[in-house]
Amino acid sequence: MSAKGPTTSPLHLMVLLFNDQNYGIHYEYTIPADPSPEPKAPPVPRPSEPLFMWTHSGWEDCHAVCGGGERKTIVACTKIVNKTNSVVDSRKCRHLTKPEPQVRKCNEQPCQTRWMTTDWTACSRTCGKGSQNRQVACTQQLPNGTQVKARDRDCAGQKPAALQRCEGQDCLTVWEAGVWSECSAKCGQGARHRLVKCTNPRKKCDLSTLPREVEECEDYSKCYIWRTGDWAKCSVTCGKGMQSRVIQCMHKITGRHGNECFSSEKPAAYRPCQQQPCNEKINVNTITSPRLAALTFKCLRDQWPVYCKVIREKNLCTDMRWYQRCCETCRDFYAQKMQQKS
Repeated sequence: MSAKGPTTSPLHLMVLLFNDQNYGIHYEYTIPADPSPEPKAPPVPRPSEPLFMWTHSGWEDCHAVCGGGERKTIVACTKIVNKTNSVVDSRKCRHLTKPEPQVRKCNEQPCQTRWMTTDWTACSRTCGKGSQNRQVACTQQLPNGTQVKARDRDCAGQKPAALQRCEGQDCLTVWEAGVWSECSAKCGQGARHRLVKCTNPRKKCDLSTLPREVEECEDYSKCYIWRTGDWAKCSVTCGKGMQSRVIQCMHKITGRHGNECFSSEKPAAYRPCQQQPCNEKINVNTITSPRLAALTFKCLRDQWPVYCKVIREKNLCTDMRWYQRCCETCRDFYAQKMQQKS
């Protein structure tokens, strides 16, 4: 563009970019070497006065989705104040000539045809073998986006199936029951549980055939337990001795005695005990000679058969008091000692 000038009013140059590419603006101006008196210029609008003009503010959508269409620029009235642009009502530019919109081609790809299918219908049988069907059609897209039916030969590829076999699952009622748990009671009546689940593919099982998940049970395996009495006093007043207590198998509810307790769970009936050390100088009960002890006491039989074995194991036969009550067992104890010395 060129203007002989002189320019006596503000000049606004606006560039419409194509393909978002900005080529820039180059401008030149000249000043006369011998300026002559300038004619009186018309008043220049004050910066605060707005300028209205038609501008291309954007592009419309393409009017066709395929087969070739057009899109046009949006011509709008623009208000310019202090280098700020804003779109205003078209009546503000009614005194100006409205330019024609720019036109560009779009969506030039050809409209295609394709197979369209609906969803499968429900199986014709709710139990057992049946069939399902669906609608299949060759369709073509129009430039306005709508789909219309076309001939089957116009669609590429094999036509999808419109019928298929199926099997109703409602009759496959399969309950799966787990293993019973232990009885909640160990002495009397209780309850036991198990997990029951529906294995039908559609989770449809007949509730009338639901197996039991809870049932009553009885268990008397732990009715008899070992009960213990208090520990007796130590068997000696000094040195090492033994303590005993009563162990009985009894019914936990009735208190009756029985033989149903587990021997492996029976508590200990004896335990060693320790008293203050004995004064050996005044302990007249200590047997100093095994042979003398065997000759001076006439032994008939053990008086405490239950305890004598423990007394021998705990090396208490050297005490005259234990020797007298377990003379038979202690006599064998001394006999073994004599053999070991010989």
